[in-house]
Amino acid sequence: MKKFAALAALVAVVAFAAPVFAATNPFMDVPMNHWAYDAIGQLAAHGILSGYPDGTYKGKQPTTRYEMASALARALAVVDMTKASKQDVEMLKKLVVEFKDELEALGVKVAELDERVSLIEERLGGWKLSGVLRLDVTSNNKKEVPESKSDVTLSRARLIIERWFGDPENPMHFKAIIANTGNGDPIYWKNFYVDIPFFFDSTLIVGRFGWDAEAKYYVDGTNVGSFKNTGGYFGMDSPLTDYDVDAIGFQKNFGLGSVKGYIAHEDKNVAILNADTSVAAQSGGAWEFFGMGEFQFNEHFGLDLGFKAEKGDNFEPDMNVRLAGKDKKNTSDNTAVRFNNLWHIFAGLRFNFNEDIALKAIYYHQKFSIDEWLMADDGLNGAVVDSAKWREPNGWDDKSKHWAVMLDVSQNILKFTSAWLEYGQYDFGFVNENASAIGLGYSFAPDDIKYYRIVLAQTWNEKWATHVFYYGYDFDKMNIKPKEWGLGVQYTINPNATIGVNYMKRDWDIKGEKDDNLVRLRTQVTF
Repeated sequence: MKKFAALAALVAVVAFAAPVFAATNPFMDVPMNHWAYDAIGQLAAHGILSGYPDGTYKGKQPTTRYEMASALARALAVVDMTKASKQDVEMLKKLVVEFKDELEALGVKVAELDERVSLIEERLGGWKLSGVLRLDVTSNNKKEVPESKSDVTLSRARLIIERWFGDPENPMHFKAIIANTGNGDPIYWKNFYVDIPFFFDSTLIVGRFGWDAEAKYYVDGTNVGSFKNTGGYFGMDSPLTDYDVDAIGFQKNFGLGSVKGYIAHEDKNVAILNADTSVAAQSGGAWEFFGMGEFQFNEHFGLDLGFKAEKGDNFEPDMNVRLAGKDKKNTSDNTAVRFNNLWHIFAGLRFNFNEDIALKAIYYHQKFSIDEWLMADDGLNGAVVDSAKWREPNGWDDKSKHWAVMLDVSQNILKFTSAWLEYGQYDFGFVNENASAIGLGYSFAPDDIKYYRIVLAQTWNEKWATHVFYYGYDFDKMNIKPKEWGLGVQYTINPNATIGVNYMKRDWDIKGEKDDNLVRLRTQVTF
């Protein structure tokens, strides 16, 4: 917006000098019956264009093409997009084409005006509707009789509603996403928030929104991850972000990057550890504070720093949840463990050798405040002699970490494929906010885990693309080495419709444990 404000100031100066231009104008004056008079008059009457420097519209008075171009450029700088109709936008496009030479003679970059008109068209009338529909036909061997092994599921349905309103130069932005995840789940408001221009060119965000602040460090957050839309590979999510919160947020962009953060109170952020080492959401809640700075020092080097603090509040756990073993061993302790407070910090480094090769690394450190619920006994057949109570557990570290390094290579370099190569480690007890961030379906690291991931994706032409992936894990104390691998093909029917066929396999490396096999046909339509 500032760019066009500066442009308007420049054009205004030229406009005041119009008589001088007119004296030497190589172009003819605009005839009184020229269509441009009616066009600008119509746009001014609709309140879309602001008129001449004194705020008035002069009507069909004689003028030069220079003056007409000057008024057009100045008006486009402050156009009120909320009042434009499709016909008005087409008229603006036609005017820009008509006075292209004069605009360039005035030093106005027509490409910038075209960009401005395109923005107006996108936000036509202040409203924009879009959406996505994703249908899966799946065969999964983990489903047992009498439950069907196959299903047809509307796995994603979203209607996205946006509106720009308020000051035309610095409008507020409203966004809502009505979503349904299929499987008979109800329709709900995934997002519902307003971006409000705030002090010092910052933005205040109020409502329900989500940030994937770590996307650039995970395969699903990169260009390689485009195949996730048609069911590509077992997705890897960001451990701390990439979910929606009801919050008050703040964002500020500046020359080197941006800073952002929010404060929220979420019921889902206090958890109980199940006997299978997964984390189950329980009644209660936590105050949540998030902040992050993204810095791009030059075209090669970038740095991301962030924190997240979750403070438990009014927590009442479900005592039917029990942990068999709190110290990495399967003992018979009758206990439940709650993560009452969680503190996270993370740092990411990015080094772009060029536009096609990037080396990245990210490090997380977590600190817990954990309570355990223990039924006291006298040692005889587990008889209870005292009331149950929360206490600090034995055998637990109060901190954990995760780190990873990755090499991201585009197909422009390798010609036949792009490549994502990643190696990382999780400490026992590392907690994710997303259910599958660790891999293998875990949201809680049940062991010290080393892993590697390889993803190769190939774009053959505008229609066809393929991919293959292979992940390997090494569980330290459990002494198992699970593997995941898969391949797929994607066909683009048109720019708004794709279809993909994928096969994925998970080998648990556990005697008697049935391997997972998944075949999925996914169709996705955007509009």
